[in-house]
Amino acid sequence: MRLLAFFEWAAVIIGTLAILAGRFFDLPKGVTLGAFTLGAGFALAGFESLVTQRMCFRASDDAYEAYAGTPALIVGLMALAAGAAILWSGYLLSEGQWHATANYLMRRPAPVLAAAGFLLIAIGVLMMLNPRGRGGWAWRLFVYLPRSLLGLVIIAAGFAAIGLAAWEWFQPQAFDRFVAGLPATLRRLGIPYPVRN
Repeated sequence: MRLLAFFEWAAVIIGTLAILAGRFFDLPKGVTLGAFTLGAGFALAGFESLVTQRMCFRASDDAYEAYAGTPALIVGLMALAAGAAILWSGYLLSEGQWHATANYLMRRPAPVLAAAGFLLIAIGVLMMLNPRGRGGWAWRLFVYLPRSLLGLVIIAAGFAAIGLAAWEWFQPQAFDRFVAGLPATLRRLGIPYPVRN
């Protein structure tokens, strides 16, 4: 196994176990340390993909060669963004600001919507890319075409999320009225909507 991949996997696994153990044994410092370790693992993997333009977390040098280049850059950006978000969460936990920040983002979700939109766009673009070495009419017809269509839908959802984020950011009162009226609108359309007790 590659040494860098070993450190990436070790940080992700140890960080995840530390978070789970901290939650199970009610150790806030364990959760915080786990978040920092997990975030560092993802950030390291993201930097690797951006620098080498090859997939992160790969066990050997010749693994995932078909995804080198643009797919690896997109995965690297996603891993780096995930690592930064997890590190930021660890910082908020260590400073005792997690609940206040989470409550603020529940009231004003524009940053979360924008981040989710960019993540959806990245996933959709990955689904539309055709890895090198793949071909044949059957593969294109039965795998690549449906996957590309689904990727296009996911990209559209990503742009919709970014549009909602911009709307919430610039016109929060109108966005709040829309969200408040959403359950009634869904019920009129016959779409079940969970009701809070």
